[in-house]
Amino acid sequence: MATVIVLANTSLNEADKKRFVEEIGTAVTESLQLPPQLKSITLQEFPRINSTPKDYEEITFFVYTAPGKPVEAKRALVRNIQLTAERVLAGVNVKTIVIIKEHGDENVGVGGQLRLDQVQA
Repeated sequence: MATVIVLANTSLNEADKKRFVEEIGTAVTESLQLPPQLKSITLQEFPRINSTPKDYEEITFFVYTAPGKPVEAKRALVRNIQLTAERVLAGVNVKTIVIIKEHGDENVGVGGQLRLDQVQA
């Protein structure tokens, strides 16, 4: 599973938001070698006035996933997120920041239950 929180200073229309979320989801699951359904992507856009002035679009990705992903998968993740953002925001100068947080089952709760307890049940 990969949970991705995306913070952006973009202003995408509804169709582009949908495409962006779908394509980022694909980039994440393919890069981390996960089945396509094992993802949760949330995009939050903020007005540019709410961030440090920049001459480019800045998008930060917080990627939460289980431990043990090989470094090559993480490299692919960072590269594919950048390429996907560039493709969706065609013609726009975009910079992505990807923060990867690996967590064990003892550090995740799902539906009110510690993931560790769900795995042992």
